[in-house]
Amino acid sequence: MKKVFFWIILVLLLVGAGNTAQAGVSQNVRLLDLVKAEKPPVLDGVLDDEAWKAATIVDDAWITYNPVNGNELPQRTRAFMTYDEHNLYFAFHCLDSQPELIKTSLTKRDGIFEDDWVGLSIDTVGGKKYGYEFFVNPSGAQADIFRTGDMEDSSTDWVWHSAGQVVADGYIVEIRQPLKSIRFASGKDVRMGVIFWRRISRLGMSGSWPQLVPGQSMGGSQAEVRIPELPRPLVLEALPSFTFSSGWNRLSPGSWSGADQTRDLGFAVKYGITSSIVAEATLNPDFSQVESDALQVTVNQRYPVLYSEKRPFFMEAGNLFDLAGVGDGLGNMVRPVHTRFIVDPRWGLRLTGEQGRGSFALLASSDRSPGNPWEDEENPLLGRRATFWIGRGKLGLGSDNHVGVLYSGREFGDEYNRALAADFSFRFLKNHQVMGSYIQSFSNRPGAGGESAGGYLTAEYGFSKGNFQALAMVENVDPGFQMDTAYYQRSGIATAKIYLQQRFVPDAKKLPWLLGFTPQVYAALIHDKVSGMDDKELMFEGFVNFILKGQFGGYFYLGQECWAGRAFQRSTAQLSVNLQPFKWLNLHSCYGFGNAIYYDPVDPFLGHRTQLHVNVTLQPTKNLNLFAEHVISRFRRQETGERVYDQGIWRSRLTYQFSQKLFVRGLVQYDSFYQRILGDFLASFTYIPGTVLYLGYGTLNENQSWTANGWQRGVTGDRYYQTRQSLFFKVSYRYQF
Repeated sequence: MKKVFFWIILVLLLVGAGNTAQAGVSQNVRLLDLVKAEKPPVLDGVLDDEAWKAATIVDDAWITYNPVNGNELPQRTRAFMTYDEHNLYFAFHCLDSQPELIKTSLTKRDGIFEDDWVGLSIDTVGGKKYGYEFFVNPSGAQADIFRTGDMEDSSTDWVWHSAGQVVADGYIVEIRQPLKSIRFASGKDVRMGVIFWRRISRLGMSGSWPQLVPGQSMGGSQAEVRIPELPRPLVLEALPSFTFSSGWNRLSPGSWSGADQTRDLGFAVKYGITSSIVAEATLNPDFSQVESDALQVTVNQRYPVLYSEKRPFFMEAGNLFDLAGVGDGLGNMVRPVHTRFIVDPRWGLRLTGEQGRGSFALLASSDRSPGNPWEDEENPLLGRRATFWIGRGKLGLGSDNHVGVLYSGREFGDEYNRALAADFSFRFLKNHQVMGSYIQSFSNRPGAGGESAGGYLTAEYGFSKGNFQALAMVENVDPGFQMDTAYYQRSGIATAKIYLQQRFVPDAKKLPWLLGFTPQVYAALIHDKVSGMDDKELMFEGFVNFILKGQFGGYFYLGQECWAGRAFQRSTAQLSVNLQPFKWLNLHSCYGFGNAIYYDPVDPFLGHRTQLHVNVTLQPTKNLNLFAEHVISRFRRQETGERVYDQGIWRSRLTYQFSQKLFVRGLVQYDSFYQRILGDFLASFTYIPGTVLYLGYGTLNENQSWTANGWQRGVTGDRYYQTRQSLFFKVSYRYQF
């Protein structure tokens, strides 16, 4: 196997070195001097305003970056930019030779990525560290992302406005971005950076202007924008909120408990100290989750399931605390700061900003959850709160290089966890990048190990040129390392990993339906410092991209995995397919099979596991969307074939969108292992982010039996009972002075 692995890597390296020529598409990338609009354009999806006639225009070839890099995007796109004292304005005329095939929908924010869309990334301070990203579909529906370096976070929402419509030769989109909603350096001769991009859904292609150059960051690829003068806006916001919830539990087959009601008033305020520094505070905020966590396969998982952040205060620019080389999919640590570990916050403070080449982010919050009552015994620290203090600083060194520091601390009585980190990222010789970080932790857990300390070192090298990419990473994590704000899988390991990818681009004239073929190789060696045992991983993967948003691929995995002092030899495979045969139908399916470990800490064993995931999205009209999904995981003993578990999850969601602001949604989920059915029904009106009205109803049905001793599960002859129901109401108003 080692010889096979060696030859595959050698072939990919040689191909990567020799097959990097681009398609020869040229772009006229230039400085974009903006002209002030005398009268603001009306957002109506029509480019007949005087502001657009005098605007700076980009009418040039756009170059693909997905699924392959370097080809000319088939349909032409024109971009327009202008500004006034209060707003930045953008418009796009997306030409299309087959406008009847344009895919669009009315959907809530961030729900447009299955559609055609157009958008931009704008670096408002010109430091190549951050970017506000806007996306709009042909119906004017929005999505937004906040980017730090090349890491993107779609949870952030800010106030901006858009309109769009399909026209005879394509579609038109207009955007108005209020200056008070973004951070920038005010004054004269303001410099920013911009990238425009477009997605053609039916072709499965995305392209940009300027080109996203392999080996460069998004910041390094952007075009420079010059604005003669921008005044500092008044940034002052107040956000009061009121939340009411009521829940009932079934006490017996014929009786219910009284209503368990909660009423919460919350308040938040935001103030712009300068145009690039903002302070925020919140007291008793509403952190209730309007969008509940989706059911996931949780049986026999070696590591805890990661649930995404859904709470508004923490969602905004949460990736400001990311570290270089962490969270890119290769490493053991996913996030150095995962704010869902702040479970039940009472208050929160945040200060973020840019000053010259430097940037900073500070976050503080209290958490009531450690002092909440316990079910089985008395909490000796009842009523006490844990406090989180988190700070991040970065210094730009030009050409999107940086060095940075991070502090993360949690204090709870005599218990504490404190971590101090430093990181760096450098690009050199156009196609090379090195980055890394080191975290030192100090902890005290009275009664649970006492004082401890440990380090976490990450170093990564990347090479990217044309359609070839190579990554190599090493990690070293001490057994005593602990970080209460971070989501990571293991301590006490030393790791070496390598990843290689080569994209092959066929001749579009000979094979117009085939967009590309991408083989990949991944290998890892993970040494456990405590047990002295080694995990070994080798994976071969490949996928083919074709028109109709199609992708077919799979992988084959060989490895040794160690658990509870034993080494298990494993091999698995997976096949997957994605297809959008019609603009109203999207299909996805993947099937995996092979042997896996049953993670019993005392008596683990090897078994055969199969996993199937199928989902279908139907959109018969712009307003109506039906999503159905089925996930199943089955495990049987390898020696006897005895069934250990079956877990199936069925999920369906029906959404009717009356407009971009108003929708109703019904969601039903079923888990066959835990034998429960969840229903969640929601009516939502969002005028702007922060000004919202929600009305929801939730129900839980469980397979139980009623006996003289109360509720029991797993008894023959049991049935499904509705065991809990709840009502939820929230209203908040974002007042911008």
